[in-house]
Amino acid sequence: MGTFWKLSLYGILISLLASGLMACGGGGGGGGGSNADTSSETPTAATGQELFENRMSSGNTFACATCHALTEPASDGIRRPGHSLENVTRRPHYKNGQLTAMLDAVNSCLSEWMNAPTWTEDNTDWQTLFSWFDDQATVTAGEADPVPIQIVDPPTDLSGGDATAGQTLFNSSCVVCHGENGVGTERAPQVGGLGLSSELVGRRVRTSGRVDSGVYEGLTGGIMPFWGADRISDDELRDLTAYLALTGENATTAFDSSTSSSDSTCTSNHSRVGQTAELSTFSHNVSGTAEIVDDCTITIRNFNYDGGGIVVEIYGGTDGEYNPPTGFSISGDLKDTLFENESLTLTLPTGVTLDDFNGISVWCVAVGVSFGDGLFQ
Repeated sequence: MGTFWKLSLYGILISLLASGLMACGGGGGGGGGSNADTSSETPTAATGQELFENRMSSGNTFACATCHALTEPASDGIRRPGHSLENVTRRPHYKNGQLTAMLDAVNSCLSEWMNAPTWTEDNTDWQTLFSWFDDQATVTAGEADPVPIQIVDPPTDLSGGDATAGQTLFNSSCVVCHGENGVGTERAPQVGGLGLSSELVGRRVRTSGRVDSGVYEGLTGGIMPFWGADRISDDELRDLTAYLALTGENATTAFDSSTSSSDSTCTSNHSRVGQTAELSTFSHNVSGTAEIVDDCTITIRNFNYDGGGIVVEIYGGTDGEYNPPTGFSISGDLKDTLFENESLTLTLPTGVTLDDFNGISVWCVAVGVSFGDGLFQ
C-alpha cells in the first residue's frame, strides 16, 4: 500500500538530447507612448535567421543551431555534433548520399531530432529558410563538397584519457546543451560530477539517436545527437570519458508525493478497470506493468526507472501519441528519483477520465520523447 521510492544521483547521459540547443525568443514592450490597438495585426513571419536559431513552436528544445554552425570555426568557438551548414543548398546530396533533396534532409532533422512536424515544398518556413541559406552560398549549385558522416562504435578500451583535456573539450562542445562543466540545462541533463561509466559515455556519444531512423544505421536510442568520428576523435572521446568519470557533490530531488495516492475513493464502474499495460524499454531502464485500479487510479507495479532525463513525468496518451495536446501529465517530476521494482500509484487529474486516453508513458517533457510506454489491454 502506498508508493515507495528512493533518491539517486542523476547518472546517465541522454541524448538528446540532444535534447539539443534552445534559442528562446522574447517579447518586446511598447514604445513612444503609443496606445494603438494591435491585437488584430497578423504576426510577423519568422526570418531565415530566426528559423535557424530558434526552436520550432511545435517541437522540443532543439533548433537548427543546436547541432550546426553556419561556418567553421563557429563564431562562438563551439564545436557542434553536426557539420556546418555553409553552402548547404549547393551540395550534390545529403546524409552520406542517401538523400538528394535538402528538404528531405531537413525533414529528417525535424522528425528524428526536433520532434516537430515535417515540411512540404510550399511551406513558407521552408522557403524562407532555404532562401536565407542560399543567399549566403559562395559556390554554384552542386559544387559544394558533400559532408561525410562517420557513425562508428566506440573503442572497446576507453581508458587512458586526460580529464583536464576532457573538461576543456566538454566546455567547447558538449557545453552547448549540457551547460558549463555539465551542470545541465533545459536542453539536456546534468552529466558532470556523476562518475559516469566509460561504457555509457562511449555509447551515448557515438551511437545516440532513434533506432528507427530512416537515414542512420546503428543508433542505439535516445535523442542526443551522436558524434561521428569525423566530429570527435577516439582520443578526444577518451578524454571526455576521463572527465565525465569524475565524481562530485550532487543535489538530488525527491518525487513529489502529493501527486500519488494509495487511498483512492473512486468507484470502479468503468469497463477498462483491470486493464494492464506493459511498459516498453526505450531508455533509462524503464519497465513495469501499469494497471487501471479503479475509475481514477493507476498503479505501476515492478516499476523501474534510473532517474535520468530533464523533466520526466508519467503521461497519458492515445494510440502511442503522447505529445500535447493529445498527451497530458498524470504525475509530478520523477527526475533524479530511482525506482527499482517499486510500486507507483497515481491519481488522474481533475476532469480526466479513462475515456480520455488508452496508453501510458514515462515521458521526457523537455524534449518530447518516451523512455518507455504501453497501451492498456
